[in-house]
Amino acid sequence: MTIGIDLSPLQGPHRMRGIGYTILNLINNLPDDVRSRHQFIFYVFPEAESLHGDPLELLDTHGMDYEVRTLRKRKRFSRPLPGRLNLLNSVLNQLVEIRDLYFGDSRISSLKGLDVFLQTDQSQSLPRRGRARKALILYDVIPYALEWEYLWSYKTARKLHGFSRKAAFRCHVRRFLYAHKLRVNVRRAKILLAISEQTKNDFVQLLRTPAKKIVVTPLGVSMPDEHSGKPALHEYTHSGWGYIARPVTFDSEEPFLLFVGGADKRRKLQDLLTAFNNLRAQGHTIKLVLAGDSMRGPENISTEEIQGALKDSSYLEDIVFMGFVGDELRDWLYKHALAYVFPSRYEGFGLPVLEAMAHECLVISYKNSATQEVAGDTPIYVENAEDLRVNILKLLSAPAADLKRIRQAGLKQARKYDWAKTSERILSELSRHA
Repeated sequence: MTIGIDLSPLQGPHRMRGIGYTILNLINNLPDDVRSRHQFIFYVFPEAESLHGDPLELLDTHGMDYEVRTLRKRKRFSRPLPGRLNLLNSVLNQLVEIRDLYFGDSRISSLKGLDVFLQTDQSQSLPRRGRARKALILYDVIPYALEWEYLWSYKTARKLHGFSRKAAFRCHVRRFLYAHKLRVNVRRAKILLAISEQTKNDFVQLLRTPAKKIVVTPLGVSMPDEHSGKPALHEYTHSGWGYIARPVTFDSEEPFLLFVGGADKRRKLQDLLTAFNNLRAQGHTIKLVLAGDSMRGPENISTEEIQGALKDSSYLEDIVFMGFVGDELRDWLYKHALAYVFPSRYEGFGLPVLEAMAHECLVISYKNSATQEVAGDTPIYVENAEDLRVNILKLLSAPAADLKRIRQAGLKQARKYDWAKTSERILSELSRHA
């Protein structure tokens, strides 16, 4: 079987997020017999048009028979126009997206020789040409499901945010186009692979996708490598040149809370900050470590509520901004944190929680269907900032034996999710429909 895979998410912002992580682990964990049995065709942008160079450098391609095909750059209208004429650029770009939606992805010149084409980014239009069966990985519909925080309806924009009729109508159009694009994609795809039951249910209930068309193929988790020694620690601090990284040391006796991820609106980091501020005000010596691509100081965080909570904190000096962290440093943080705190109201899978548990890190999480589906009863589930404060306080005084028992239970749960099994199951589904 010849399988085409779109690798372009590894060349843009998705490289450091869930989609990029999924692509890397899907390919790098393919069993040897699968590698030798199939041929692969990877679709990439030319290196000159990539933000992150050649994605094949990230892949383990041993034993694979593969070919690389170049993606064409999608035409964009960005030429500056005077005054309100700039709106014309936006309209023309929207028309280009609609054209791609109905006539197929214009970036892809040929599907010749393919049995199956796997689109790894659900936001990209599936190609229409060629006889290859189209497969699509479904991650979530978070912007649609949480419309009061992301894609507002006309009613929400008018009544909740006080927008004018014209502005509210534009919001409603964006919401409609988001859902319409997904509906067209799932209709065109022969194979739909959902990363969780939660994601499957959302597509069925919100986008009216036939349930029998969707197969759930849960993601896996990478078990930690053995690292020798303590990695170099750094933090971002404010200077006249913006935020710059400098070395930092941690007192081995001083506990710290950890958050690794993005500052999305659904992740209520402002609640974590409220709990942290209250603990510090009560005299508890504890730090808060924030790691992730945007975690390089308050000004780098675009979510207004989170940025405001950071700036208003009286204990900002005890908040360590680490920005993006590599595998070795991330593993060390998980291993030494008092707890990984994940105040997320909604997830498509909840991979950060599973990752923390794989490193034997205690987890405190908000309740949401996907996290409970994946992590089971192992995390400490809370509802609000006060619950966070109370349970962090309990961990600070809990017996070591109790903490060890919870860590071991988390590790046992994480081991149920294996990337090799995920890769094999996805390839099995692709083969079944080829």
